[in-house]
Amino acid sequence: MHKIYFAALFIIFGSISASAQLYSEDQSASVTEQVLKELNRERSLLSQNLEFRIKEIDSKITNLDESIRTSNSASEKVEKLLERVKFLEQRQEEIDKNTVSVYKYNYSSAVLNLASMEREIKPLSLFNSSREFYSTLDKVSNPMNYEGYQQWFGKFKGYIEEEKEDDAKLEALNHMLQVTGDLAKGTPFTGMFAGSLIDGISQFVGSLNRRDKELREKSIKMLKLTTSISQFTHDKDLIETEWEGINKNLNELKELQQEAIEDNLVEILGISRNGFTEKFTNETDAKKRTQYILDISKIAENKIVEERKSNPENWKQEYHDQMLTVQNLKIRFGMLTFRILENLEKYEKLIAKYENDPFLKDEMKNLRLKLDLVRNSFESTFNPQEYIRASNEMYIVE
Repeated sequence: MHKIYFAALFIIFGSISASAQLYSEDQSASVTEQVLKELNRERSLLSQNLEFRIKEIDSKITNLDESIRTSNSASEKVEKLLERVKFLEQRQEEIDKNTVSVYKYNYSSAVLNLASMEREIKPLSLFNSSREFYSTLDKVSNPMNYEGYQQWFGKFKGYIEEEKEDDAKLEALNHMLQVTGDLAKGTPFTGMFAGSLIDGISQFVGSLNRRDKELREKSIKMLKLTTSISQFTHDKDLIETEWEGINKNLNELKELQQEAIEDNLVEILGISRNGFTEKFTNETDAKKRTQYILDISKIAENKIVEERKSNPENWKQEYHDQMLTVQNLKIRFGMLTFRILENLEKYEKLIAKYENDPFLKDEMKNLRLKLDLVRNSFESTFNPQEYIRASNEMYIVE
């Protein structure tokens, strides 16, 4: 009994000083992780206490069974059987307490992880909308950004103007240049347009005689450059299409997370949405966020206890469903960050493919520096594998 008493005291005093302990812990850990760590400490102590109580009751039941077996008195056997029933009821009560304890922790974990996603999705959205690296990619894909190309292109356009009336292909190319706009302004340099442009440059090179040796050599160089850029742009666009799917999934995830916030924090726990945004999502003071998230965890725990009392037969189902929903959201979030990292790795392969191209190698060096900055920024904020692992281990099994 002394062991039970001291364990209970430890839990009480531990709860009183929980927030103070959390503030002094490693600041690199998230507020949610710190709070869940503290809640798990409390739950573990309660679990040990319950386990001790069950063992104590089991010992008493064993002793009673032996007394019943050896007793010759019918009245004594009846008395001991009644006592045995009482201990069995006590044992079941302890098991029920453990079930409630597990659900209190698990639902608190669900609510707190759901809340933390509010702050995790924001930097992911910001990262995904950052255009510095991607604008550099666009510059690589625009031939007008390369030395001498714009001046040479003026001569090439002059050739198109002179010859278009007698050449259907050049007439078509001239039309495409008028429709698609100025290359200097970022006309998409891929597909049929790039193919027609390369064909037109080839014709231009073929039209130049020996007296135009310098222009011919320049045009051959520009043809090679145009071909390299066209292929690079094609390969880049294959990677870029993946971002469309990532953005779509991110938007879907944000909607589902907001629905789960509404279902759990607002509807079930009665927490003000505006208050949550002010005191957690937008709060910059870690201590205040920690205290607020501790308060939410206690509300969640109390809700489990209330539901157990008011609906003893079916109290688990709704909370079990909500826990699965949150876990699935976290796994999806982890998979999404993993997809982003995979897509960044595709850019690494793209750069490696063209880093020895004589026309693109300088641009690839610059692009690699920008990519390294993006990857380092992402990896310092998100760890996809750790996130998925934590999602799979966020609940305690009874």
